[in-house]
Amino acid sequence: MEKSKGKASNEDIADGEVAGINNGGSIEECEPQSKRVKLEADKGNIADLTLNHSYTTPLFTEQLKTQWSSRDKEDYYDPATAAKVYRDPFQVCLLPDLLQNKITCRELVDEMVQKVQWSRKQMDLYEFYQSTDLSNMANCKLLTSFLQMLRRTVRPWLQALTGIKLDYVSASCSMYTCGDYLLVHDDLLKDRQIAFIYYLSPWENAEQWCEEQGGCLELFSSDERCFPLFPVKQKVSPKNNQFVFFKVGSRSFHQVGEVTTFDYPRLTINGWFHGASNNELIADVMRPFGKLEFTMPEKNTHAVSVDEFLNEVYLKAQTKKSIQKRIEDNSEICLYEFLRREIFEQALEQLLHDDTLKWRLEGPANAHNYEVLDISTASETISRLIALFSNAEMFALLRDYTDLDLAGPNAANPTYNLQVQRWTHGNYTVLGDGAICEENTLDLLYYLNASEGAAVVTYLSPEADEAHQKNHNDESDDDSIGYEMEQEEDDSVLLTITPVDNALNIVYRCEGTTKFTKYVSRNTPLERGPVYVISCSYKE
Repeated sequence: MEKSKGKASNEDIADGEVAGINNGGSIEECEPQSKRVKLEADKGNIADLTLNHSYTTPLFTEQLKTQWSSRDKEDYYDPATAAKVYRDPFQVCLLPDLLQNKITCRELVDEMVQKVQWSRKQMDLYEFYQSTDLSNMANCKLLTSFLQMLRRTVRPWLQALTGIKLDYVSASCSMYTCGDYLLVHDDLLKDRQIAFIYYLSPWENAEQWCEEQGGCLELFSSDERCFPLFPVKQKVSPKNNQFVFFKVGSRSFHQVGEVTTFDYPRLTINGWFHGASNNELIADVMRPFGKLEFTMPEKNTHAVSVDEFLNEVYLKAQTKKSIQKRIEDNSEICLYEFLRREIFEQALEQLLHDDTLKWRLEGPANAHNYEVLDISTASETISRLIALFSNAEMFALLRDYTDLDLAGPNAANPTYNLQVQRWTHGNYTVLGDGAICEENTLDLLYYLNASEGAAVVTYLSPEADEAHQKNHNDESDDDSIGYEMEQEEDDSVLLTITPVDNALNIVYRCEGTTKFTKYVSRNTPLERGPVYVISCSYKE
């Protein structure tokens, strides 16, 4: 993800000194109202990057400065400009009509379409298109002039408004098409101080998006440990020529909701205003994701028998030998029609229609978003399936499949973890501490009501995890993922598991291997209902 571009340039530092920012001057002291940034456009027209005159008055600046520093819990709205300050879950400022001349928005979009080289970004946390940094776009005169406006005019104004010394600006363009998203993160990294998003949607009847079109900036509240909480607390829909900014902190959790419209892309210029090291930085060890808890197998093997539940072909000695050879060679195998068909159908019927089953949402939001069954509410077939995957007889069968010491005289202390999961639109897991395998484990994934694109699990190699984890440490602003981190996903992906009904996937996962479950897009067909996964991990 995006990395800092180094120290502020001499020109940037000089701008701050000349503007007299340290004495808290207004925007008129920093940049005279008459000062305009203009560009001779390719078509011969003059592109006007003048800020909205309403925002450059000392009166408005002082009012907004007062509101920004206020401890008032009520949102602020300025009827003269329609500017807003949201207080909850954290402080975010919305400035509609940032540029005086809205025609410039169309010209910015035209330059994005005609000249910007877009790079497709796809990983656990995001899926969208991004440009290089605006400072590297010599052929995009209007976009580079926009960056200069941010440096010379907006930066000193924000510094005076917030009281935070801002040294330089990094910015890029982002484009989200239907199905694209950016999941929950806080932007907290090194010297990032203020995150910003400038929205561009200059098309007729599409300047203001409705919530149903997606692409909202979605804000999350957080708990006492600074973990984000469900549900989304506040939404900001894309709106042409609107500038949004907020202070980057340990609780500034946000995401870009999935774009659901095919009509227009979600286009933004976005990035950060940087300063000294952010004093809200939290070490990863202070905010780790939770670990899986393992327990001993159930010893009562008579309650549920593998003979009663499993397809008899998987109990034959020759089949066991073949499975063991496949896992030895490839570290994985998929066993189709694993359970007897009648058992599978009974279990699926109960999962879909038993209202006594209780589900809880698995968080925190920056790590997980799916539902887990309260096992104490399971009955009949589901209860017996849980017993099947957790009893000593299954441990013995897995020993036969893998030659791991999960049963028998050499098994010192075999343990397991089990979840019954429910997956639907908007669910995901991302890479993080909880997904990293600290010991060798055997993973089992069994699917019911499978649907293409839902609950797809990807395993990544230990060698690649450091780079991917660095991406997470470089978490983005609303849209800005680091253009310097080119995707090498194909080289790092060890295995992708696609859901198939009544199929058991067995994966031997070496220490250091990590995994994530891909975000379930709203384009994924789930007419038959959610996808269910019995997810188990076993240790010798």
